[in-house]
Amino acid sequence: MLIRLIILLPSLLSAQSYYNFRDGFLDRKGEIETMELSFVDETPTTRTFDFRLTSSSDDSLHGRIRMPKGTGPFPAALLCVGLETGREVIEMIEGQDSVMLMAADYPFEGEWNFQGWAAVGTTFRLRSAGFRTVPLLLNCLDWLFELDAVDKSDVTVVAVSFGAFTGVPAAVLDPRVKQLVIVQSGGNLSGVIAHNSKRWGVALPSWLAGWLGGGILAAFEPTKYIRHLTPRRLIMINGEGDSFFTRESAEVLYEAADEPKEIIWHKSRHVMPGEKNLIRELTNMVVGRIYQVKWKM
Repeated sequence: MLIRLIILLPSLLSAQSYYNFRDGFLDRKGEIETMELSFVDETPTTRTFDFRLTSSSDDSLHGRIRMPKGTGPFPAALLCVGLETGREVIEMIEGQDSVMLMAADYPFEGEWNFQGWAAVGTTFRLRSAGFRTVPLLLNCLDWLFELDAVDKSDVTVVAVSFGAFTGVPAAVLDPRVKQLVIVQSGGNLSGVIAHNSKRWGVALPSWLAGWLGGGILAAFEPTKYIRHLTPRRLIMINGEGDSFFTRESAEVLYEAADEPKEIIWHKSRHVMPGEKNLIRELTNMVVGRIYQVKWKM
């Protein structure tokens, strides 16, 4: 019975539409019950806090916020930056002290292990974490939009690497978000998994790993959401040397989006969690570009 379920599940999940997944995420969202801030640091222009958001759906999310000093209103950005970076990205962003930044840690539980058959269990845990994360990111956006210090017309979601699989749904599902920026990521989850499965040590053949993993994670396939972003702007920044998200993956996602949209290619490889300098360089390029573009309009 279990084997039959594993065989049938990818096809059943992949067949569901954007509307099925949208309704599922919104049903899980709930309301913000508490938002606890703990002081971390202060500079002449900003204050940094760790946060713990608790929702009425009996779930919680931790992360970090950097707030400009003053009354505002300030532009704001919700940063969705992959499992192993999370809140640490706040410390890597320099020179944008007039922007309110919020970054979340992902509620992934268990061992991060794709070796052999452990990949199947890890993929299901990723699915579980994703179903928790998207509604909680929507709660984060609710909190930002409630702040008097936030410019309600200028809230951006920045999704980096595997953070796109939760950041894209959250940005699309909240119509108040002004624009979405996707960095070093793409679409076609099945293809991404198949492309990387040998590198990760998955026991299954690449095509089978892609089919199974893409089905299990079908609710987070960015191409299901991206066409619903319009008329809001999409900016994509991708690396020509990215070994995780190929040019084909980036172009599939870009082509699925409607205007207005823009894709920018740079020469870097895919950023890894320990590569602080590259993370800092990319993040500052993205945040700087967003607000430079805004100021020129």
